[in-house]
Amino acid sequence: MEILVENIYIQIIQGIVFGLLLGLVPLYIANKRGQTNIGIWAVVLCSVASSIFGPVSAMPIAAIFIMIASLKETETTKE
Repeated sequence: MEILVENIYIQIIQGIVFGLLLGLVPLYIANKRGQTNIGIWAVVLCSVASSIFGPVSAMPIAAIFIMIASLKETETTKE
């Protein structure tokens, strides 16, 4: 069985796009609660996991980051 290089690149690009889209959910929630760093890490890890292991692997990562962002206290700006 021959693996085509074009198919691998297409799968990697599809994984990155899916991971970025899925990572936007925890980013939005974390950004609303003032935890932007958590959201950025969620986007990065979701896109990396989705491109390497497939789109299904990004779902638990997004769920974990949603729980982390939801359970952390809301940061207030100090003026």
